[in-house]
Amino acid sequence: MNPKNFNIRYLYSLFMLILPWTSCDDKDKFDFNQHNKVAVTTLQMTGVTKNDAALNGRVNTNNGETLTQVGICYATHQKPTVNNEKVLKTGDLDTGAFTLYAQNLKPATTYYFRAFATNKNGTAYGDPLSFTTQSGYVAKLETQSASSITRITAELGGKISDDGGYPVISKGVCYSNISSFPTISNDKVSVDTQSTSFKVNLTKLKAGTIYYARAYATSSVGTGYGQVVSFTTLPPIVASGISTAAVSSVTYSSASVGGTVLDDNGSTVTARGICYSNSNTTPSVSSGTILNIGSGTGSFSGQLTGLVVNTSYYIRAFATNSAGTAYGPVVSFKTSMPDLPSSVSTTTPYNVTMTSAYTGGYIGSAGGGTISAKGVVYSSSNSLPSLTNGTRVSGGSGTGNFSLILSGLQYNTIYYVRSYATNEAGTTYGNVYTFKTLLPSLPSSLSTYGAVSITPGSAYVSGYIGSAGGGNISASGFVFSSSTSNPTIGNSTSVTLGSSIGSIATTLTGLSAGTSYYARVYATNEAGTTYGNLISFTTTRYTAPTGVTTYQVGNTGSTYVTFSGDIATDGGSTLTERGFVYSTSSNPTLSSGTKTTVSGSSVGYFSKSVTGFNKYTTYYVRAYATNAYGTTYGSSAAFYTY
Repeated sequence: MNPKNFNIRYLYSLFMLILPWTSCDDKDKFDFNQHNKVAVTTLQMTGVTKNDAALNGRVNTNNGETLTQVGICYATHQKPTVNNEKVLKTGDLDTGAFTLYAQNLKPATTYYFRAFATNKNGTAYGDPLSFTTQSGYVAKLETQSASSITRITAELGGKISDDGGYPVISKGVCYSNISSFPTISNDKVSVDTQSTSFKVNLTKLKAGTIYYARAYATSSVGTGYGQVVSFTTLPPIVASGISTAAVSSVTYSSASVGGTVLDDNGSTVTARGICYSNSNTTPSVSSGTILNIGSGTGSFSGQLTGLVVNTSYYIRAFATNSAGTAYGPVVSFKTSMPDLPSSVSTTTPYNVTMTSAYTGGYIGSAGGGTISAKGVVYSSSNSLPSLTNGTRVSGGSGTGNFSLILSGLQYNTIYYVRSYATNEAGTTYGNVYTFKTLLPSLPSSLSTYGAVSITPGSAYVSGYIGSAGGGNISASGFVFSSSTSNPTIGNSTSVTLGSSIGSIATTLTGLSAGTSYYARVYATNEAGTTYGNLISFTTTRYTAPTGVTTYQVGNTGSTYVTFSGDIATDGGSTLTERGFVYSTSSNPTLSSGTKTTVSGSSVGYFSKSVTGFNKYTTYYVRAYATNAYGTTYGSSAAFYTY
């Protein structure tokens, strides 16, 4: 054999063996050049949904080797390989067309795919093609009706009929007693199951309440809901599991109390607390005093205050919901008695006057109770004054200092005073102080004015009292006498007019005519009596009547006339007669004329009609008045009859 030909044949054979592994494209890995045909062809897809696609391909040659894998690979990038997602042909692996189904695709997503075939020499690919899945949507569901309904629970369910092309992230039932279209922003119960059908239990519902519910399923594109169903929980009952806590920290006026409400039985506890009484052994919210302590279930505590000391109380916890009020067991306790107030002292009296004094006290401790009253008590007769035997002046309540004024006291009098403080246990007294009220000065600035309007039996006197001397004027007036030139209350006649300062005046009566009298103002206060300056006057003597006047004659006729006159005074003696005398002489008298009397004995104006005169005659008339001391005539008046 020609060595040159041998070498050529050898090199050709070697080249043919190496050629399949040196192709510049992965679709040429089969050694098919000798046949001049492509190994694998990618065909157009024949159907696509939001999650699935029917993908087609064809194996054109196996290049004389058994095929080990035939399928379609796909990815969201433009050159997928068998290392990406793929679907494989099963059964007879041979040449020819085939259809495979890609599942669990993402909606609204562009995918690239190509057919491939593998033998022992490698894998050949068809050209890449693409498709876009349909758009997805939120899941579609059905809501199952409620069942197993109690006061606080109900069972509901749902079924996902279509997941919308996206994996369901969460699912369950949402519900509300307010919104008739509940969403997952309301109350909800989720389930962790892969099944499309599910059930949930709603708990802690409100009794006797309408609820609205619907199934839901959430995916990456949102939440889908089933139809709304409604149901009503069973009617409420009162709360249960109510206990009354033991009473603690008991004082004379307070105690710590509490209780527990375990279950509201589906109806919210709107009020809870303690009802208590010191007379009713089974207190209630209608028959006792209420201490409200919040709402809802759980433990609670509070403080009773303002209790009566040393008193038995009955308490029990209560809880009220829409079904009514339930109670815990009754617990009793007794308030304690505080100590008496202590450190009670009396302030030394000061600024003492005739009728007043300042004092006060200090209350250091309430004895564990409450100071309901404090002040001072005083007495002028009891050296240990108390609330029962002395006069009380209140200083309010509470501890600490206080100041008071005692008023309306008697002058020049010894008083006993001490402070007091009262709490629930009783009264404590402070130390006793004594003091004596002052004696006032005598009244001063007294003036007696001169007497006027002096008659035989009377005189008008006046005066002035300028100062009560710091005390109280108990009596004031005038003293007068005809026998002593230094009249006093004890040696003369006194006239009391009042008990105040200022001007005073009176008419002294019962005096003797023609007599000299001495008079002066007086005023009496707590310190004694002061007199004003002395005045003297002499009463006039009694005389015949004075100031008798005859008026002009009136109503003159042929036989009658009317006389009138006036009497100024009776001369100090009662009139015994009055009237008129007339005559044809110019100055008639009782002895020389005709008299006509007028009844009465008073002074002043008087008149009388008289008849029996002669016609055509001139007469003269005079008024007259007579007392024990004589007769006085008025002037003569002439008149003429017709």
